[in-house]
Amino acid sequence: MRRKVIQIADSTQLVSLPRKWCVERGIKKGDELEVQLAGNKIMIATDHDLKTERVEVDVSSLDRTSIIYLIRGLYKKGYDDIKIICKKSITHHYKLKKDISVSSVIHQEVSRCPGLEIVEEKDGYCTLKVISNADPKELDNILRRTFILISDTCNDLIAASKTNDRVLFSSIEEKHDNVTRFINHSLRLINKRQEDSNNTYFLYHIIATMDKIIDILKDSGRNMLEYNKKLKPESSEILEQIHQAYGMFYELFYKFDLQKVHKINEMKEKIYRELIEKTKNVPKEEVLLLYNMYQSLETYRTLAEARMSMEF
Repeated sequence: MRRKVIQIADSTQLVSLPRKWCVERGIKKGDELEVQLAGNKIMIATDHDLKTERVEVDVSSLDRTSIIYLIRGLYKKGYDDIKIICKKSITHHYKLKKDISVSSVIHQEVSRCPGLEIVEEKDGYCTLKVISNADPKELDNILRRTFILISDTCNDLIAASKTNDRVLFSSIEEKHDNVTRFINHSLRLINKRQEDSNNTYFLYHIIATMDKIIDILKDSGRNMLEYNKKLKPESSEILEQIHQAYGMFYELFYKFDLQKVHKINEMKEKIYRELIEKTKNVPKEEVLLLYNMYQSLETYRTLAEARMSMEF
């Protein structure tokens, strides 16, 4: 998009703002805008929110998981008003191998999207609306809290695995849902503020990838409940090292240092060697658990790459 410069008197030059951008944000005569100089660019921002965005989708042919991720994706993108059309009252849950109600699926996912509520539910459709929006400036606080919650969940998994604490294992599912709420909220805030920054893509990627970490922890908690035994000491030791690697990325994110990237990679290879050497005499269920958790180390390396891109 290009604009011609208008000369006013000798010292003032004007450039018109895009009409669509102004209408979407309710910009009117006399409003103040934030103007920042960025090299050969000028960034113009406003505190005005976008006008309410609406969308209507038909989920009649979708399974339970597809409905969940569709609602979540629309919420993250920034829609404030979502109408769900469904010509059938049931959908299939592939993991449980049974049919469940569409209503229960919608209610479950809405609980994971802060500010989103069901405002109308009738035969054939359901309307969801965001009734409260957080200030995009709160993103930093929400993100830091997300890091801490993931760390706490990993600590709980390790503690429960040492004593076969089934109550603590069961709580990991709830902790997963809570972290998912924070991640969904963070990604929505990024899309809502529509900040055109070189680092926006990398930040979005980091937060979205953290969802994989908490999913790994959730699955590990479920597997331990089925295993119903405490871990061997050598297995617990490897779990603790995997958690240490997460702590390294947490530190890297807030206090960037290339040496920390080096240590994350070094730790990953060290743990891999120990997985091979120390699990020869442990039950196969524990080996599967450890290899599932090892996937998170690959994720940390991907996150470190994105964090390095943000720094330079």
